[in-house]
Amino acid sequence: MLHNINLKIIQLRKFFYILSLTIIVAGMINIAVHHGLKMGIDFAGGNMLQVEIKDKNVSISDVRKVLISTGYGNNVQKIDDPVRNMYILKTKALPKNNEKVINTIKEALYKKFGKDKVNIMRVDIVGPRISKYLLRTSYIVGLVAILLILFYTTLRFKFRFGVAAIVALFHDVLVVISFISFFGKEMNTFILAAILTIIGYSLNDTIVVFDRARENLKSTKAYEEYEQTFNKSINQSLSRTIITSFTTLLALFALYFFGGNILKDFAFALIVGIIVGTYSSIFVASAIVVDWHRLKPEKFKKI
Repeated sequence: MLHNINLKIIQLRKFFYILSLTIIVAGMINIAVHHGLKMGIDFAGGNMLQVEIKDKNVSISDVRKVLISTGYGNNVQKIDDPVRNMYILKTKALPKNNEKVINTIKEALYKKFGKDKVNIMRVDIVGPRISKYLLRTSYIVGLVAILLILFYTTLRFKFRFGVAAIVALFHDVLVVISFISFFGKEMNTFILAAILTIIGYSLNDTIVVFDRARENLKSTKAYEEYEQTFNKSINQSLSRTIITSFTTLLALFALYFFGGNILKDFAFALIVGIIVGTYSSIFVASAIVVDWHRLKPEKFKKI
């Protein structure tokens, strides 16, 4: 279907640089305006109860009044469910006695709505020390992953290919984080898992293009026509990239719409990530290698 296509992708790289930079800068500004990402209790620490109230007449304001009466804040969210009347109540983590906080909220709910009408579906307690440990571990895992990716791509291709792949991965993560900020999503372990998945997926797409470029860069003429060679390589792998991404997105949209509220943010991050990962493997990673070659040209030698 796309085998004979010859899009001028590399030639338009400045436009895509500007597009990517605009999204990332807008995202960073949005994050700065809101004083950082909205962190879930996994990383910020805190207490969370997911509650079902078996009374359709109970509203979010009623539940919020109960939480306020306990003295532990007013953070209540309604879960969008056509069948059940469910809410998520959150409080900040205390240095100790978080179990007491949970029990106090439970008793207040039972007293207000009746024990038989309140179903405690989920309870999460993450203390400040645990949340800091999770955040620190996430940074370490991310750094180790990036170093291993750079090592692998340098061995398989060249150092400049590895650096371009890493820059493209940073690009993908920053765009995903920007969209998380734009849509007011919480940064939690589900989102972190999605980002790590996106890194692997995007890297795989980039490696496919780089592998095709390596096959095409086997003559002096190919090096002399470096830009055209990379453009040809992208076009040759375009069919595979688009079909793979499209089928993956079909599954993710099904997960987003039918997977339930717990998986919705996870699916959202993956959808954005798959789209931006496909975009970066086509429009960003190879463009960086081409511009590096323009600044510091290489002579032909077998990779």
